[in-house]
Amino acid sequence: MKNIYKVVLVLAMIFSSICLFAQEDNTTQFSSEIMYNVSVVGAVKNPGVYMLFPTSRVSEAIKLANTLIDTLNVPIFAANNASKRNITLKRNDEIIKLDLLRFLVLGKESSNPYLEDGDIIIVPAIKKQVHIFGAVSNRNDEELQNSIELKDEDKVLDIIELAMGIMPSADIQNVELIRFIGNSSETESFNLDLSVIMNDPDCDENLILQNNDRIYIREIPQYHNKSYVTLVGEITYDGTYAIENNITTLLQIITKAGGPTEDADLSNAYLQRISEEDISESEYDQLRKTRADDMSHLEYRYFRNKLIEKVGVFAKNFDTLWTNKETEYDISLKDGDVIYFPAKTVAIKISGEVANPGLISYDTELNYLEYIELAGGLTSKAWPGKIKIIRAKTGEWIKPNKDTKLYPGDTIFIPRTERFSYYWPYIQETISFITGLATSIIVIRSLMSP
Repeated sequence: MKNIYKVVLVLAMIFSSICLFAQEDNTTQFSSEIMYNVSVVGAVKNPGVYMLFPTSRVSEAIKLANTLIDTLNVPIFAANNASKRNITLKRNDEIIKLDLLRFLVLGKESSNPYLEDGDIIIVPAIKKQVHIFGAVSNRNDEELQNSIELKDEDKVLDIIELAMGIMPSADIQNVELIRFIGNSSETESFNLDLSVIMNDPDCDENLILQNNDRIYIREIPQYHNKSYVTLVGEITYDGTYAIENNITTLLQIITKAGGPTEDADLSNAYLQRISEEDISESEYDQLRKTRADDMSHLEYRYFRNKLIEKVGVFAKNFDTLWTNKETEYDISLKDGDVIYFPAKTVAIKISGEVANPGLISYDTELNYLEYIELAGGLTSKAWPGKIKIIRAKTGEWIKPNKDTKLYPGDTIFIPRTERFSYYWPYIQETISFITGLATSIIVIRSLMSP
């Protein structure tokens, strides 16, 4: 009895499956049989008649008519000058005007209806357009490129709506409309107040637009200006801080950051500025374009010094500013300033022609010669007469003597002997002078001889 029960259950399951497959096959067959003939003509890449499902919209038919197939059977959606705002849909004896851009931008479904069998879609070429610039939401839209197709009777507010509205930073009371006068290149200007237009779209200021009108919606100067500075190093709370440009001061921001730590070397702290108006140096920029051979001796020295200088550094006495709160050392900060608080240095750096170049612990009693001895002494290639001390704080190069005071972080630089190469430019100049003088004497003598 149980076996019969199992057989009946299996047969029932098989029958149900067959019914489901048959139903699905009938549905598929039914769907595949219902297709609409839709014609797309005009400014499209492939005008003609297309078979589309009843669930298709006008935009899908136009997209299909604008699709090219490459050699690998890959669809390419071709760009052209086809209108999106002046489309005509012929349906039986009815003529329907469609603004497809209002569907694509604003989602208005009535501008992109579903298709019916026998529909004819006429896509004209774009003939008129306006241009909108500035603080509108779609200003980064590469396809739009500031141009919007113009329909008859379009007003200023219509185009702003299709530009997806204005930005919060827009100066809505100072909008400018530029219009060509007739067929000439002369223009006239209209100043518009968008606040009035948006409150009353029927007002006179909401002008009807003409072909090639240009609308400029400028941004409010310094709107929500996001200025900041960065504090780096031995400061209690390092990081980025908001400032009011040219108003917030150095002392205020150091105080806000909790002040320097105990390990901060305030004597070597500095502020670095990136604003072009403060770091631009026309003389240096000009020398960068000049060959070294064409520079004077003084220009070449200046150029070399600028190469090793830190650009935009403000040499301020941070120690006096912070300890004594003396406002004469305070400065106003600018957007992008970086303030460095280095750790205290406890070493002198020995660089160049010594046996063991590197760092040596700072000792206030030692002079530069004694530091050189601690570094193993000079090598055979050293040039003792050209030894320099490079100040850590200022970057200044000085010629030392036994009484020259050294400070933590300073560098003792011992160059390699290059006597011939050093004096060679002067030798060349002397030879040139003598040669020129000798030539002149020969010429004079030849002229004076009978």
